[in-house]
This record gives sequence, C-alpha cells and structure tokens, in this order.
Amino acid sequence: MLALKLIQIKGSTSVKAMFAQLQTTFLKALGDPQSELIVRRAVIDNIELLINTAPKVDPIVKELTALIESDKINGEQKIEVSEALALVIRGKGKVIT
Repeated sequence: MLALKLIQIKGSTSVKAMFAQLQTTFLKALGDPQSELIVRRAVIDNIELLINTAPKVDPIVKELTALIESDKINGEQKIEVSEALALVIRGKGKVIT
C-alpha cells in the first residue's frame, strides 16, 4: 500500500490513467474480511489521495456503501469503511450525484 501511495504522490497527473485499477485494488483490500487494521488504515489514506485526482467519485461511494450494507465484513471494518466514505463525501460531496 505504501508503494501505491508513493505512486499517487509522485505521479499525480499520470495516476488518472490508473484510476480504475487503483480504485479496485483499494476497495478490495478494504473489503477483505481478513485484512489487518494497519492495511485498512493505509487503504483509507490511499483513497483520500485517490479522490483528489478522481474524475467521478460516484463509483467509490457506491462500492463503499455496498460494503457497509453487506455482511461480508465485521463491525470494526464497517467503521473504517464508514470513515473512508466520510472522507470521500467531505472531499467531493458537491460532485456526488
């Protein structure tokens, strides 16, 4: 996750081409029932960076909402997913449709 964070920081404009792949990677890691807290925290940091270059955040909001509503993850993980969703809304709330 640290390497992906560095890629986003160093190549912020070229990351737009990899947006869909990064989004998928981060959301899968966040929704993995066996993920550790440290991994989920790193994912939240990466999602926060990703939304700064995101053309649209609606897909991220939809995926995070689906994770919260699913039985796939436990209560502790749902708190972190909710935190990620709050960051997305705080950062890009005006462009969410």
